[in-house]
Amino acid sequence: MLRNRYLLPLGVSMLGLLQVYGDAQGGVWAPITDEVEFKCVNGNTTPGYSVYVVGNHPKLGNWDPAKAVKLNDKPDYPTWTGKVLFPGADDGKDVEWKCIVRSETVPTDVQKWQGNPNNIVKLAFTAKSVGSF
Repeated sequence: MLRNRYLLPLGVSMLGLLQVYGDAQGGVWAPITDEVEFKCVNGNTTPGYSVYVVGNHPKLGNWDPAKAVKLNDKPDYPTWTGKVLFPGADDGKDVEWKCIVRSETVPTDVQKWQGNPNNIVKLAFTAKSVGSF
């Protein structure tokens, strides 16, 4: 009985803090997401082609090169990097992925796939994963 007397005010206080936090964020609540930084090294390309990451998750195109995520080669070409946000509900899930060299204008034109085996990253609040051609 004694614990219940303190839990109710604590719960009410927590609800009040939620409102303050929401106001501090501009009134916009964002779900928790996992952020993965992908890196593809030795991604040599020709004009009109870039390095993308594709994998077995909807955020990585479900192995469809046309839906792959383009990486950035600045400032360390031929190393390409990029961050992808995954829903927090996927926390702890293993995601398989590969680097590909793909046309920037014809999404089905893939010049090169990274060899086997697939890269694997375990989703967490922040993670880094590296693949190499």
